[in-house]
Amino acid sequence: MPEFFWIGNHPGLDLANTEAVDDEGRPLDLLRQPSDVVAWVEQAGLGPGGVDATGPAADALLAWTRALRGAARRLLDPSRPAAGRDAAELDALVGAVPVRLAHAPTAADPPLATTGDDLDRLRLPLAWAVLGALALDRARVRRCAGARCVLLFHDTSRNGARRWCDMAACGNRAKAAAHYRRHRPATVSRPPAH
Repeated sequence: MPEFFWIGNHPGLDLANTEAVDDEGRPLDLLRQPSDVVAWVEQAGLGPGGVDATGPAADALLAWTRALRGAARRLLDPSRPAAGRDAAELDALVGAVPVRLAHAPTAADPPLATTGDDLDRLRLPLAWAVLGALALDRARVRRCAGARCVLLFHDTSRNGARRWCDMAACGNRAKAAAHYRRHRPATVSRPPAH
């Protein structure tokens, strides 16, 4: 089971962060198989546990989740302009989730939204997470300032100055590199050889 990143301050951003890069900048997909989608939903606290993610329906869930993640990343990443087709793709993906509304037991409870089988019950919270991320203040959705990092986060700091996905990772690397540049020994000039 892959280790997921939980630095986005929102599950929709954390889902986008399941497509990352390794230390050399190579693409890294943390959703490699259907069971990874189930594990992510469980760890995010968004859906049912113990879902059987095997067979063609599970493969379709994986493909749908990756497409949802890609559309979300294209719409949320502030380093690239979103195109109209990205929003249309997202609308089609979330529109494919079958939803049934039911009355609530009391007037104070909101209506219940349910869906069909277990795999559709996973797609519903994934779609809600992405739609919720798109409702965030876009000026506070950031991409990590790390040179090779592609992770997204919602800056909830008071002054809105957060730059790094994680200070212990990208932030420390950047600070160490800056320190080295400031304190590296000057190169010694040697006279040309005769």
